[in-house]
Amino acid sequence: MLEPRKSLVLIGNNTSQEVAKALNNANNIITLPASIGQFSSGEPFVELFRGQEPDFQSNSTKLKGAKTHIIQATDEPVSEHCQHLLLMAHSLKHYGAKDVTAVIPFAAFARQDREFKDRFTSVAAEFFPKQLKASGVDHVITVTPHSEAAIKFYQNEFGNRFTALSTTQLFADDIKKRFNDNLSSVVVGAPDGADKPLDAGQQRAKELCTAIFGESGCNTNMFKIAKTHTGVSDTKITSFEGNVKGKHCIIVDDMIDGGSTMINAASLLKARGASSVTAYATHGILSGGALEKILSAKPDGMTPAIDNLILTDTIPTVEKKISTLAEKQPKLAERAQVLSAGKMLAAEIERQNEIETGFAHAVKSASERRLA
Repeated sequence: MLEPRKSLVLIGNNTSQEVAKALNNANNIITLPASIGQFSSGEPFVELFRGQEPDFQSNSTKLKGAKTHIIQATDEPVSEHCQHLLLMAHSLKHYGAKDVTAVIPFAAFARQDREFKDRFTSVAAEFFPKQLKASGVDHVITVTPHSEAAIKFYQNEFGNRFTALSTTQLFADDIKKRFNDNLSSVVVGAPDGADKPLDAGQQRAKELCTAIFGESGCNTNMFKIAKTHTGVSDTKITSFEGNVKGKHCIIVDDMIDGGSTMINAASLLKARGASSVTAYATHGILSGGALEKILSAKPDGMTPAIDNLILTDTIPTVEKKISTLAEKQPKLAERAQVLSAGKMLAAEIERQNEIETGFAHAVKSASERRLA
């Protein structure tokens, strides 16, 4: 049986330490050294194997026909991180890589996924996958995309070579551990979308509830919230369904930015008697002072709306934002925790290596049978 091929992995300049650590410790993965930065003019650049000029020929052989992966999140500054991602992909292909997979823990532009009536807004969720394709990317792996519309744009460019990973099991495992003695009192819901039958957030909440309690548990362990926008970043609750009195409420969302949607949902749950509210979000964008705003919000003037905020490191800056807050308000910051997506990403790279090795083995065996 063929051994899994080792994949060359280029770790970008916007990757969390825990994700990088998981990749460096993974089997069948070889990290590729590179210098990724900017010239004094601010122009981005990428140089593979920087400092290994005497080994140019052997490194050229490594790249030729190689299967490669790039790890790069595309949060703020978005233009810089996206440009580096495109340059990394182009450089790998330019110097001989056969296949380039872009692993983008957080993929920018997903919220720009539709047109608006009587407005000429950019639909960047459609444009970015086209840029990735043009740069030499063959396959995209990302985590918890924002919407079905954004997913469709990637599928249009990459077909079945687009993979969307979910943090559902990561969150479910943490919830089971966190509420081990009180799991029967846990209820799960999304912060909005209950008035939309196909809402991605509602589906995400149901998947999390199923991962915790099984399919039948979702009949009694969920709450549903609907909201409406009152401004660009402001929302108002319009309806609620479920029993949360005395319950430990879990709100799950794909991302959290300004935080008003999450705060409004948590405030409603507390007003209806929730014992605690823990918010889970895959992508902690947390623009401006959002982290402090979210953790300090007290709808009744006394108790926090959100008792704990759980994020992942798909956006690497989230840990720095928590550390910065801890310097001035440690009591607030200790209520925010980060789960790493590193092992999940490394496992997916290894899984795909094994699948492709198995396919190569099957093709080789069939060829040998034909020649026999």
